[in-house]
Amino acid sequence: MLRNLRNLVSIQFKEFLREPEILFWSLVFPIVLSWLLGIAIGSGGRQMHNAALVGPAGAPADSDLVWMESKTGGIAARVDPDGRPGVAEKAGDGSEAEKLQRVRLHPLSKEEALLALKKGKVSLIMERSPDGTLKYSFDPRSGEAEMTWMILDRAMAGLEIESENTAIDVLETPGTRYIDFLVPGLLAMNIMNSAMWGVGWSMIEIRMKKLLRRMAATPMNKLLFLGSHFITRVLVNIIEFAALYVFVFFYFGVRIQGSVPALLAVFIAGNLAFTGIAVMISSRTANSRVGNGLINAVNMPMMLVSGVFFSYHNFPEWAVPIVRKLPLTMLADSMRSIFNEGAGFAQVWLPVAVLTAMGMVLFYAGSRVFKWY
Repeated sequence: MLRNLRNLVSIQFKEFLREPEILFWSLVFPIVLSWLLGIAIGSGGRQMHNAALVGPAGAPADSDLVWMESKTGGIAARVDPDGRPGVAEKAGDGSEAEKLQRVRLHPLSKEEALLALKKGKVSLIMERSPDGTLKYSFDPRSGEAEMTWMILDRAMAGLEIESENTAIDVLETPGTRYIDFLVPGLLAMNIMNSAMWGVGWSMIEIRMKKLLRRMAATPMNKLLFLGSHFITRVLVNIIEFAALYVFVFFYFGVRIQGSVPALLAVFIAGNLAFTGIAVMISSRTANSRVGNGLINAVNMPMMLVSGVFFSYHNFPEWAVPIVRKLPLTMLADSMRSIFNEGAGFAQVWLPVAVLTAMGMVLFYAGSRVFKWY
C-alpha cells in the first residue's frame, strides 16, 4: 500500500514538472509580484501620508509653508521644481520631527483641497484661520485619513503648537467621504473581474471540454461568437452595477454628480478593454492551471495598485505615472471623477478613447490567433 501511495504521489509531481507554465505561475510569479509591490510601497521605509494645507481666505498658498516653517523650526512640506510634493529633511533626532516628516503637506486653496480630496490625492485637509485656529477636515471612517490626523495632531502638539485651538470637521458631504472614493473603484473592479472570468475563463473552459472544436465545425461566424461574450458581459455588468448602486444610494447616500451618458461611455469602454484583454489571454490556453495563473497575473496587481481600496498617490512618485496608465486605474479614475467631481465627456474622453482603442486592438489580435482546435 505504501508503495502504491508513493507511486501515485510521484505521478502527481511528474505531471506538475512537465508543465513549465505551472512552475512559473506557482513559484516565480509570487516572488516577482512581491518584489514589485515591495519596490512600489517601499518596504522598510516610512509610509508617506498626504494632506492639504489651507491658509486663511485670500492668503497666498506659499504663506502656509512659511507659517509651518516658522512654527516647526523649518520642518514643512515643499514642492520641488517639477511640481512634485516632497518633505524637507531637518537635521536632528527629534521624534516629533520624524513624525511630521511622514506627511506631505500640499499648500492649496479650499477649492483645490476639496478637489484633491475627491481625487484621493490627499486624505485630510488642515485649515488654519486668521486667529490661529487649526481645523482638520476628514472622514474618520477612512483609516488613512485617521492615521494622517493622528500623526499631524501629535506632531504639532509635541512641537508646542498645542496652545492653538484645534477642531475636527467630520466630512459628510457626498463626494468627500471614503465610501464615495470606494464605490467607483469597486464598480470598476467588478467590470474587470466579470470580463476576465466571465469571458477569459469561459473560453478556456470550453476549449478544455473540446466544445470549441465542435462549434468551429458548424457554420457559426467566429467573430460573432466572440462578440456574443462581450454583449453578455455588458448586460450582466449592467445588472451588477445597478444592484450595487441602488444599495449605496439608499444606504450611504452615494450620488452620481456628473454626466450619466459620460458614465455610460466609460462603462462600455471599460467592458470593451477588459473583454479584449480576456480574449487575448484565453486565445491559446487549454490548461486550467495556466489559465488561472494568467488571469490572476492581470487581476491581482491592478487590484492592489490601481486605487480601488486606497489611493495610489501613497506610492512613491516614480510609480504613480506607471499606475495611472493601467486600464483599471483609468477606468476607476474616470468613474470617480463622474461620481464625485461632476465630470462630463470633456473630462473623460481621453481615457474612454484609450480604453476603447485598447479593447478593439486586443480583441482583434486575440481573434486572429485564437485556437479553435
